[in-house]
Amino acid sequence: MIAHAATIVLAAFLLFLVQPLIGRYILPLYGGAPGVWTVALLFFQSALLAGYTYAYLLTRIRSRRVQGGLHALLVMLGLAFMPVIPSSEFAPGDAPTLEILLLLVGTVGLPFALLAATSPLLQAWLVGEAFASRVFRLYALSNVGSLLALVAYPFAIEPWLGRDAQAWVWSGAYLVFAVASVAVSIRRSLSRRPELASENAVEAADHRLSLSRRLVWVALAACAVWMLMSVTNRMTINIAPTPFLWVLPLALYLLSFVISFSGVPWYRRRLMIPLVLGAFFVFSVAASSSIELVLPLRIVLFSLALLVVCVVLHAELYALRPSPARLTTFYLSIAVGGVVGGIIVGVFAQYMFDVYWEFEIGQVLCLVAVLAAIAVDKSSKLYRFRMWYAWVGIAFGLLFWLELQVRTLQNQLDGAIESRRSFFGVSRVTEDESVRTLVHGTTNHGAQFQDDRRNMATTYFGSHSGIGQALAKKDGPRRVGVVGLGVGTLASYGREGDTFWFYELDGAVEDLAREHFTYLSDSNAEIVVRIGDGRLLLAEQETYQFDILVLDAFSSDAVPVHLLTLEAFEIYSRQIAPDGLIAVNVTNHNLDLQPIIAAAAGHYGWSWKLVEGRDEAQTGQLYSAWMLLSSEASVVDRLIPGELNPPTRELPAWTDDFSNLFRILR
Repeated sequence: MIAHAATIVLAAFLLFLVQPLIGRYILPLYGGAPGVWTVALLFFQSALLAGYTYAYLLTRIRSRRVQGGLHALLVMLGLAFMPVIPSSEFAPGDAPTLEILLLLVGTVGLPFALLAATSPLLQAWLVGEAFASRVFRLYALSNVGSLLALVAYPFAIEPWLGRDAQAWVWSGAYLVFAVASVAVSIRRSLSRRPELASENAVEAADHRLSLSRRLVWVALAACAVWMLMSVTNRMTINIAPTPFLWVLPLALYLLSFVISFSGVPWYRRRLMIPLVLGAFFVFSVAASSSIELVLPLRIVLFSLALLVVCVVLHAELYALRPSPARLTTFYLSIAVGGVVGGIIVGVFAQYMFDVYWEFEIGQVLCLVAVLAAIAVDKSSKLYRFRMWYAWVGIAFGLLFWLELQVRTLQNQLDGAIESRRSFFGVSRVTEDESVRTLVHGTTNHGAQFQDDRRNMATTYFGSHSGIGQALAKKDGPRRVGVVGLGVGTLASYGREGDTFWFYELDGAVEDLAREHFTYLSDSNAEIVVRIGDGRLLLAEQETYQFDILVLDAFSSDAVPVHLLTLEAFEIYSRQIAPDGLIAVNVTNHNLDLQPIIAAAAGHYGWSWKLVEGRDEAQTGQLYSAWMLLSSEASVVDRLIPGELNPPTRELPAWTDDFSNLFRILR
């Protein structure tokens, strides 16, 4: 059993180590969109289902020799995928969800499915060897391995190793796993120890599993994944879509499995179910944009509430577990539920809902799933007490909670002229008094007065801002590139003879900017808008020799890391004129970007200044912080007063291979 346990832990460790690792490769390709991780989670859940299905089918083969030989062969075939580095020839297209799924299949598909199959398969092999009473604990042990991987990645791996080095180390560890799996498979093939009872005999003795119980297994697992993905969306969209913030909810999800499947009889419904209701209240507080909370507290509230909900869902799963002979069926049902929850949140939600309604709807479904679990559990009072008024009470309770959630959802839409959701998030146009605003998540992405001040630049782009001053002092016809459209505010600075190129990741943002704001149509400059990732578009196009290149692509204050690496700045340097300027909007509540930009400037020998704008209600300006960089010190010096290359924290420059968001958290 020790060899099996060690192999299970190693497989689980590698299974969850590869997830944030592969995210490092995919994220830059799609502009740092939070939806990238949601789709990645969908793939991981689907690959998990494939692995569990494989384990289920393999254990149906009567010959031990065939089981062991086939598994050993497939594990060795997985080595053909090493190293797990996506092809450099891959280029994003117009169908990001499908593209990401296909890229993941081609990069880690078979190894991931085999790693996923290891725990249920090896547990099933132990059932007939006098370990039946303890096999479910191995599932908890496998989740310990997964949890260790998720904790190790942001603290012990990401800060010290570049992504390519991580991929090679992971590939080496997979080789160790392959050797261990082959050894266990050979032991299975050659074992002559008689099983205590054939699987068929055990299944015959086992009570027949009802369809309702199987459906409850699926529902509980689906709700847990639903909440994992919807909470991850809420947590990352206003901070940064980066692996270490994806890791936290996933780690809590795994921890709930460890707690629930530990075999310790701690679970008490009369205590835990009221805690779930309390967790839903905490969710409402943490997700509210009207309640001021410091970032760490908001993360803690989200985390604790998610842990409580997942613990209860998984504890109900454990309470309804079958006999060990049915464990592959049980795990397969869990995997099916995970895929169902993942597909709804990861694929369908963006087409079904204009805002992130799945977060509130998921809470209602969790209540329904828990009540269904109690109803099919013969040991529960609800199962024995099926009087009509009990069910009426439950129905009214659910309707009351649903009404509360609908009110919460409606509050999100109050004041919105239009709301659009895409792969890259939810954008809303709101109007208050004489100001129309574009909001992404909870962050202002541009505003325009609806009176005679409509041509005035507002928010982070006003006349006091760094970019406002730079544009005002740049003479002659200007060629300006802007990464990040917003509502097109910078177009208000356009003069006859100017050309402004905007690079916008989300086509929905351009639609809203043109339909509800007039900066683009009113500008005196020639306006060109290109849809796609700004870095990729700049790398592909001819050299435009921009006088000013503006970087303002921080969706919901989230940081697309790939726009701030040395490789990215090398691309920018090719696109600006010899006396050109790069202006970076570093206004951010949560992350201190200044040291990273300064490190890149130092690497290329550029000079820079920091310009801070001020709040001014009359002109609609907000506090802003801009860094202005140029290869010619005189360019920055004559444009803006202030200290050249002021002292700042010294941090290593980011590269495509290495970045560390922990060190710039405020």
